[in-house]
Parts: sequence; C-alpha cells; structure tokens
Amino acid sequence: MAVNLKVSVRSEINQLMKNITQKTSELTSLKNELKRHERVYNLLGSGRARTRRTRARGKRAVTVDWNSFLKGLPATFTLDHIYKARAVKGKPRGYLRHVVVKWARQHKIKRTGWGRYRKVQGG
Repeated sequence: MAVNLKVSVRSEINQLMKNITQKTSELTSLKNELKRHERVYNLLGSGRARTRRTRARGKRAVTVDWNSFLKGLPATFTLDHIYKARAVKGKPRGYLRHVVVKWARQHKIKRTGWGRYRKVQGG
C-alpha cells in the first residue's frame, strides 16, 4: 500500500511539473502578445505622453571645457558676456556664477567691479 501511495504522489508531482511548464510557455506568449499590442497602441497615438517623456529623458546636458571657454573671453568681460555665450546656452545662471567664483579662487580672473572681471596674466 505504501508503494502505491509513493507511486501515486510521484505521478502527481510529474503532472504538476508538466502543468507548470505548459503555463510558463503560455505566460511568455501572453507577454509577447501584450508587448505587440502596446506597440500598436503607441503607434496609434494614444501613448504620446510616454514617448515624449522618453525623449525628454534622453536629452543630455552639453559639457563645456571651461578653460578653453575662459581663453575665448575678452581680457575684460562681464557676466552678460558669459550668459550670452553660445557654448553655455541652457546652463543656469547660478551655475555660471559658480564657475566665475571658481576661476577667481584659482586666480585666473580678478573682479574689477559689480559683475565685471578681467583675466589675470599669469593665471
């Protein structure tokens, strides 16, 4: 009797394993079908917000070589020269002021007045 019970339980386990593999394959096919339907839905224009968010996330800030930027400035310059420079479009003004303060600490420029600076010769 114990042997029959053992064989019966083993056959039940095998049946369950078959069911699990079958359901797993069904699940993967359903996931693929869902992806296909989502793509079609987005192509039809209903998913515009999602694609816009993706584009906005992909936009990266342009890195600036600040040493070469400083070399391109005139001998005396104002903060407006920096703000209007094409290379720093899109950078916050606070960040640009931070860069100017950093240059002053590195003795590359000297402040001559309110928002006015000049390059230091040896800097």
